[in-house]
Amino acid sequence: MSFFLLLVVCSFMTPVGAFLLSLLLPGKKEKEHEEALTEESAEIDGGVWERLSVFEHIEQGLKKNPDGPAVICTFQPADYLEDLVPWDAKVQRPDSLWQQHQPNGVLEDQNNDHQNVMPNGTCLILSYIQLHRTALNLAAGLLANGVQPNTTMLMLIPNGSEYALLLWTCILLRITYVSLDPASLDISGITILKHTLQTLKPQLVVAPDALSGKALDIAVSELQLPQPIRLCLSSPGTRGWKSLVDVSADGAKSPVDEAALVAAARHDNPERILSVIYTSGTSGRPKGCPMRVAGMSHVLHSQSWLVDSEVGAFALQQAHNSRGIAPAQTLQTWRAGGAVVMTGQELNVAAAAKAIKQFGVTFIAMTPPMVHEMAAELAARPLDVSFVKKIQVGGDAVTKGVLIKCAALFPRAQVCVNHGMTEGGGSFVWPFFDTPASKIPYFGEICPIGAVAPGSVIRIWDTEKKCVVRKGELGELHILSGSIIRHYWGGRSEESFYNDRKGRWFNTGDIAMVDRDGLVFILGRRKDMIKRAGVGIMPAAIESSIEAFTGAQTIVVPAPHHVLGAEPFAVLDSYNGKTEAQIKDHVRAALGRDYALGGLASLKQLGFAEFPVNLTHKVIKSEVQTAVVKHLERMTRGDGKVE
Repeated sequence: MSFFLLLVVCSFMTPVGAFLLSLLLPGKKEKEHEEALTEESAEIDGGVWERLSVFEHIEQGLKKNPDGPAVICTFQPADYLEDLVPWDAKVQRPDSLWQQHQPNGVLEDQNNDHQNVMPNGTCLILSYIQLHRTALNLAAGLLANGVQPNTTMLMLIPNGSEYALLLWTCILLRITYVSLDPASLDISGITILKHTLQTLKPQLVVAPDALSGKALDIAVSELQLPQPIRLCLSSPGTRGWKSLVDVSADGAKSPVDEAALVAAARHDNPERILSVIYTSGTSGRPKGCPMRVAGMSHVLHSQSWLVDSEVGAFALQQAHNSRGIAPAQTLQTWRAGGAVVMTGQELNVAAAAKAIKQFGVTFIAMTPPMVHEMAAELAARPLDVSFVKKIQVGGDAVTKGVLIKCAALFPRAQVCVNHGMTEGGGSFVWPFFDTPASKIPYFGEICPIGAVAPGSVIRIWDTEKKCVVRKGELGELHILSGSIIRHYWGGRSEESFYNDRKGRWFNTGDIAMVDRDGLVFILGRRKDMIKRAGVGIMPAAIESSIEAFTGAQTIVVPAPHHVLGAEPFAVLDSYNGKTEAQIKDHVRAALGRDYALGGLASLKQLGFAEFPVNLTHKVIKSEVQTAVVKHLERMTRGDGKVE
């Protein structure tokens, strides 16, 4: 073999090298170009990821760190599960095992403004042995109550230790878990609740308590569905409902062959539906995403670069369990043998700062708005962040300014961008851990999401020409990967999926570009594109340009125009000393006249104190757009105030 051929083969054996090779060999025809972007970008066939079941992944953490912390709930007292955790699992962990992960002074610091929960026994900590043993008891109790593998459990419960236990139990007993926001039990959520029950027909439902569970009783009755087994987290006091303690007691009376149960979990069917998690519904009714066992196994393999035993030692998990990132990050942390640190029910910067101070948190997932909020939090209350080892930024377009700001806030941490969707993740890898944030190649001010990961193939698609675009051109991002769902629950939006000779593709709805080095850039959602006189404008390009110029968080939304159809309108949290004219001139000079702003305003002018965000801390652009329209109407009437 020649030296050159050896070099090519070696480069092909790396994720970035595979994609680079595909870009170095473009054909003369569109068909050949498509083959270069699809065939040669996939280094490893997706089937390789199906070797382990999901239980085998998390069992690695159990084996690595049996007596170490698996779950920490800062808002639940230490004795919260006293009646549920079996006596033979209540092992005492040596102090040294806990302290070896802690920054100096964490355990001793009793006099601080944030002191409310301390890891010295005042909050709930479950070890891996406790988690596994309690889950085995719950599994036995569920079997005693007639539950069988391959059934479905609908959970409408808050974050907490019970969720962690039920997640482990479902994987152990091979039950499909479905998580919904407990707000669905309110009168305002009854429509979504009934639709979910009608389409899923779960055999088990779990509510916070029997009182809130009445919504489930009413919905099941009105829909004339078979009565599911009804579980709640507290003592029910209502006939027909059982607490987790009751179920565990049933398990103690009817022991099962635990070795056989574990063996069956290790050999779970790769095609079984592991979970159904719903999209946020920002573009309509939420869609259910049925994730296969093989799909989640693929994610856990492919994302092993993100969370390892050191980075995941104390991984902050704030998103509610109904959001796709929550179970994925929890399972990644357990695979590494680390502790999932829960601080509440939502992404919250103040709670994250508290967890950093009191627990020496090692991993944090943040959205771009959270980076700005964290900067304000640390400026107001300085904090030792030296134990944070890795920061994942994602959930929205990440700009150069956001990445550099995050790196400055956490100077000892690796900062990366990680792309994920409710439909599946693990399609990209971050190749810049050894590169300063300022030296990463950007597309204008937009940060790359990385290179294509082994086991995945992407294409950037021209919807008008019906072909793969050339590198450097914009188009829709389509992904083929074993980690992506094959359809939405109930066959909804089937047009988002299609088959060709390569396999099953998913149209993400993102507008993206691949550069000459194989890096992938996402410029925003197709639905967010602003059409002015037929010209497509991506808001992220303007947002990043303004943020770089002013240092202010910026959101761009369409403003109606009677001739042009719509124009980009920028909303800034502050002008930071710049004038409207200066900002408009900067955007025109940086991006061209096609991207010229139709107007801009500050949050204060729109009546906001801060940008509205959803549970995953993404800015709710529809609310910003509504406020902009009202603002323009006031200006037209002449009663608007410009400050």
